[in-house]
Amino acid sequence: MNDEFVAIHHSSFIIHHYQNMKFYKAFIWSNIPIALDAAAWTGLTYKALYITTDWIMVFIAFCFTWLFYTRDRLETSPSDIINNPERTAWYASHQFIKPLMWFVVVLLLICLIQRLVILIPALLGIVPCLLYTKPLTIKGYSFTLKALPGIKALLVTILWVILTVIFPVVTLKTYVPNNIITELSLMIGCFVMLQINTNDLRDIKGDAQEGVQSFAVLWGDKIARFIGVLLIVLGVYFGWFLFERIALLFYSVFLLGRTFFYKKEQDIFWQTPISLQGVLAYLIF
Repeated sequence: MNDEFVAIHHSSFIIHHYQNMKFYKAFIWSNIPIALDAAAWTGLTYKALYITTDWIMVFIAFCFTWLFYTRDRLETSPSDIINNPERTAWYASHQFIKPLMWFVVVLLLICLIQRLVILIPALLGIVPCLLYTKPLTIKGYSFTLKALPGIKALLVTILWVILTVIFPVVTLKTYVPNNIITELSLMIGCFVMLQINTNDLRDIKGDAQEGVQSFAVLWGDKIARFIGVLLIVLGVYFGWFLFERIALLFYSVFLLGRTFFYKKEQDIFWQTPISLQGVLAYLIF
């Protein structure tokens, strides 16, 4: 009787654990964490400038980021199938995502109308987003910007900085010194590029096969991690006079640990500290 009870209890635990993992993976793959990350970096911009947070701008950052990454996931490429077949299958089985994207587009446009000063730059920003996610065909030769050496990390980082720093600053009616904008942009840019670089450690095989020239593909795992350490040092340097130094040092230890101990085989568990690094920065800075 006891053995039967233990067996039933063990089976219930396995089912419960499987269901929790299923929901956790869906949460990670939904791109909600990475969108929250962009929203948090935007909020941090207002913190750094000692200005009341404009929650419409925070929501705009969330929507733009969610749409950007979701569209990229829906454009299934050979590297997606190699790097993360389970996530690719999840997107293929959830067809409601496409109409949901149109709903988010409508919400985004409503918010942009209330912040007309960034409407034109935002619409222009869609162009590089499309160029990043959609292959270009010139004289019969098809390629993406991701295939150019180092462009993947650089382009995405620039888009994040524009979205989380430049857009909020443009809407302000008060003067912000250029050195503060520069230091904040470089700090966030370094940490965002670190995030991209860490994810690229997982994607080496698929990226190499598709011709995506990330740092990890170009120079290998160890050098890519070393580049990650340099990005952490630079990020702390640029943020040294903007935020509490103890908080910056604590944050750097967290990022260093993640950079050194990240393992591709445990990627799904590492995605929380990777995707939500901006949220942690917002909470402790």
